[in-house]
Amino acid sequence: MKSVFTKSALVLAMGLVAGASFAADSTPVSREQVRAAYVQARADGSLPPTGEAQLSTLKPTATSLSRDAVRADYRAARLSGTVAPTGEAQEVVAKVAPSAVTRDAVKAEYFAARKAGTLPRTGEAS
Repeated sequence: MKSVFTKSALVLAMGLVAGASFAADSTPVSREQVRAAYVQARADGSLPPTGEAQLSTLKPTATSLSRDAVRADYRAARLSGTVAPTGEAQEVVAKVAPSAVTRDAVKAEYFAARKAGTLPRTGEAS
């Protein structure tokens, strides 16, 4: 018990000393100095981007298509179903090909496999 108390006190003391040493390293800066540094950084463009989107990495590119041509291409792709879904609420739905086997044939195959005992095991017991 004494060892645990000693270790806890030592860790607490080290944390306090480290905090004080970090505070001693920084020199106090006035509000006006901070504001002047901000205005200077904003003027020369060295401020880091803010917000969720990092748009500063995107560079505009030249295109040979007009705005109307791009819109027409998008409409055509949307109507044909080749536009990828976007956003958080969009679901990707795979196009399912129609089955070549009827529902009755599938049921009959299932019951035959169950009767023969050839169905794969499912659940926690598998």
